[in-house]
Amino acid sequence: MRGWLGLIGVLAATAVCARSATGALPEALLPDLDERAPLAVSVRWGGPPGKLHRRLVFTSSVENVGLGPLMVEGRRPSTRVQTMHADQLVRLRSGGFERFDQVGRIRYNVSPSHSHWHLQPFEQYELRTVDGRRIVRDHKSGFCLTNDYRSPLATLGPRGTGPVDKSDCGRDKPGARHVLEGIPVGWGDIYIPAKEGQYIDINGLPYTDYVLVHRVNAGRLLHETNYANNASSMRIRLVPPATPTDPPGVTVLRSCDTGTSC
Repeated sequence: MRGWLGLIGVLAATAVCARSATGALPEALLPDLDERAPLAVSVRWGGPPGKLHRRLVFTSSVENVGLGPLMVEGRRPSTRVQTMHADQLVRLRSGGFERFDQVGRIRYNVSPSHSHWHLQPFEQYELRTVDGRRIVRDHKSGFCLTNDYRSPLATLGPRGTGPVDKSDCGRDKPGARHVLEGIPVGWGDIYIPAKEGQYIDINGLPYTDYVLVHRVNAGRLLHETNYANNASSMRIRLVPPATPTDPPGVTVLRSCDTGTSC
């Protein structure tokens, strides 16, 4: 099914130029996902009553700066199957699309802030020691891919003029058997701290320096023009709370748009 486009995806992953020597666009208009640095980092109490834990919360955002839109299509044979198979659709310069199959799963997620179909996996959050050892990671239940805001970054292809799909990831449609979602070129998908899953549990961690790492497409299941910008990080310091009932404080020491060792 992948054929010659699979070869193009491999070449693109090794940073082949987005344009040929003649300046023409390649046939496959792949996306390029840029993981932006974490924002709005703080510590809050979270969890069920009587079992509150300290949680490091944050905003995460991913922008598509590639040649074409990121498009993910989910399908399931019947409503008795809980998850959909996720395929990536890649727009072709000559018209139409090519399909990469099995780039993840899409599951219906219900929470107070949103109820729609989430792609798994997409982004991953980790807290690491300053020497790079991972201590703990998130338990995010996936992401609805959409165009929340215009990216300020330069793009390889023309900016999109509208959403990939207008269903908002099949919002309020748990019985759907098909869904299409994605991020147009020149747009970003953002998740603020108030959204479900935007945290890492830091209960019991000592007060010292850490590196908060955000990564998109960590397993490289999605095909892109470039993977070098798929991670960002932030050096933070956890400080003791002002009173025993307060959560710890957070001091941001450094923010890094690219890389896992800020």
